[in-house]
Amino acid sequence: MNVCITGGTGFIGSPLCALLLSQGDRVRMLSRKEQPAVPGREVFNGDLLQPHDALRGFLEGCNLLYHCAGEINDTDLMYDLHVRGTSNLLKAVSEKINLTGEAFHWVQLSSTGAYGKRTLSNLEADVSIDETFSPAPVGEYEVTKTISDELVISFSEIEPLFTYTILRPSIVVGPQMPNQSFFQLSAMVRKRLFFYIGSKKALSTYVHVDDVIRALVICATDPRTKGQIFILSNDCLLSEVIDSMADVYNVSRPTLRVPVYVVRLLVRLASPFVRLPLTDDRIDELVKNVGYSSIKIEETIGFEYQASIPQAMPALLSQYIKKSNFKAVVDND
Repeated sequence: MNVCITGGTGFIGSPLCALLLSQGDRVRMLSRKEQPAVPGREVFNGDLLQPHDALRGFLEGCNLLYHCAGEINDTDLMYDLHVRGTSNLLKAVSEKINLTGEAFHWVQLSSTGAYGKRTLSNLEADVSIDETFSPAPVGEYEVTKTISDELVISFSEIEPLFTYTILRPSIVVGPQMPNQSFFQLSAMVRKRLFFYIGSKKALSTYVHVDDVIRALVICATDPRTKGQIFILSNDCLLSEVIDSMADVYNVSRPTLRVPVYVVRLLVRLASPFVRLPLTDDRIDELVKNVGYSSIKIEETIGFEYQASIPQAMPALLSQYIKKSNFKAVVDND
């Protein structure tokens, strides 16, 4: 199969390319930079911000696209890449369909950030966010990625030969993840500095990069996924994640628990004078009490996670341990 991919050098796009090549697909990757030669992979030198007619060559001979490009750091670039870039690529797809009369399938990597920040204060108890919730994004990344999703959906409504699947993972974790907050959290556990904030029911909403890649491939090949939006999040209690980190590092499991209002007050008082590892956003993550439901993708295509996040912890932390030059007990059994 000939496939196209944007964001093919990223945290998710790079191993996705490797998996596609391993199963015999021919991959054309859009890139602004020169890339090393890889058998079966063609690099198309280009940019999503080019006029759409310059992107036609990128799509030539392909009827399947993985749109994984994303900007996670520079807010000034997010609108251009996520919105203008998606619009340009959709125009190129439209021209391709008009010229060839062939069907085209688009797999979009999105984010659960589309649903915004919700707590049990505005939801019923024990409710998980699922695909029936209306988008309510907060933040430039989340807003622009959601607009990108809406552009794809809108185009499918006017072009019958165009289909899509949108995958919305939660916080994606893996040994090569660019955001180090997961490993910084584990370091706090290793140094015995971690303490719980608030309720024992706080949730962890991570998903392993390998599960995301498997889901993307299924979304490209299983006709039951066409026209669907799927959430992917392997939720569990935060305490289960913390305990598994402590076990990997062979340190005692944290037990100290401090009320939320006390922590927020201390952070507010100290932050003008001292740089703290805790911020209001970080506290929000550590007291999260609303998770995400993956029931739809499980029931639609029978998707199963390879392991829980606590079960995957030894492998997740193994490379971090090697780079950090400290001793820990890692049991892969």
